[in-house]
Amino acid sequence: MRRALLSFALCVLLALLAVTAAPGQLAHAFNGSTSQCALQGRGAEVNEGQNTDYTQFQNPVGTKNVGVVYVDFPDTAGAGDVTDYYNLLSPAAEWMRNASYGKTSLNMRSVLDRWVRMPSSSESYGFSSLTYQQHTRYVTDALRAAANAGAGLAGYDLFYIVPTNHSRIGHSTAWFWTPSNPIVINGTRIRSAATFGTDMWYWGFKVADHETVHLFGAPDLYAFSGDQFQYTGGWDLMGHITGRGPQYFGWESWKFGWIGDDQVVCVFQSRTQNTIALNGVEYTGGHKLLVVKTGPTTAYVAEARRKAENDDNACSSGVLIYKVDTSIATGRGPIRVVRNPNAPAPPAGCGALDMATWQPGQTFYDPTANVQFTVRTADDNNSTVNAIKW
Repeated sequence: MRRALLSFALCVLLALLAVTAAPGQLAHAFNGSTSQCALQGRGAEVNEGQNTDYTQFQNPVGTKNVGVVYVDFPDTAGAGDVTDYYNLLSPAAEWMRNASYGKTSLNMRSVLDRWVRMPSSSESYGFSSLTYQQHTRYVTDALRAAANAGAGLAGYDLFYIVPTNHSRIGHSTAWFWTPSNPIVINGTRIRSAATFGTDMWYWGFKVADHETVHLFGAPDLYAFSGDQFQYTGGWDLMGHITGRGPQYFGWESWKFGWIGDDQVVCVFQSRTQNTIALNGVEYTGGHKLLVVKTGPTTAYVAEARRKAENDDNACSSGVLIYKVDTSIATGRGPIRVVRNPNAPAPPAGCGALDMATWQPGQTFYDPTANVQFTVRTADDNNSTVNAIKW
């Protein structure tokens, strides 16, 4: 079913509200990494740290039962068959399975196969300048309306709330609970939801993968001001939903528990080095990350990227080098890809950062951090990289 697309400029503006912030809580129930390079993050806020609070966020590993609710409004009746909306988003499950090396499954089920009428107009929910309180009201109204229409809400880990097209719900946003102020409907406590907007007809199914990993605790990697893709280009779905290399960074796969400490080589002491064959992050198994810790919240990371699996349309392949700073907030560049000054000029449809992979014989050196990476060799699946911390 064809839908009119939002203009790109409007989508960029609306995308800046990708997750509504909840009041902070003390963090606990972490993912369990014991690596010296497992940097700590900013408590219960979405962040790139390893100390994800699984009382606040969803534990990414395992099957996540997703209840899909379709809502319309007194000012905007449901347009078309809800099956069209489900079919738009449902490929997100296969994409997530591939991205997680089979560690995460999204079991999406419609709680009702019809529109559920919201109690208020679409405009009244304030999505043009959404607050956490307004978002909580929207989620509550949608799930209560579904329950009143006969839907059972128990047994779901999270909910996708999908509005009818042409409503005033313009952008997609993740919502997560606070233990001090939960939503409880008919005895069921609601912990997580992704609310979709009419922008889903522009972004496509990967908007569901983007919003879902917010519920896993991941921040936005695009810039909230200036050039939107200045930090990561088209690498990583959290930086660019329709980017050419959208596989999550290996650092985030580590945060999510999709790769383990045994797949991460950590260099944390001065005057040490390590050389390792890095298997492409698109593939299952092997070493995935070579990390050089530079401070309590900072590190340089090298990973191999290949034009395969979720990255089969990538602009380049080789070794990506990037900086992680877990003290930097969402939308302000907690991950920043290092530019390769010797990279070829980008072809049409690609940007400079999309070409930033490093090739055999090339060396990156940061004289301030005293960190060096050298790519030794490469084949179809692996790149051998040497890291030195002076």
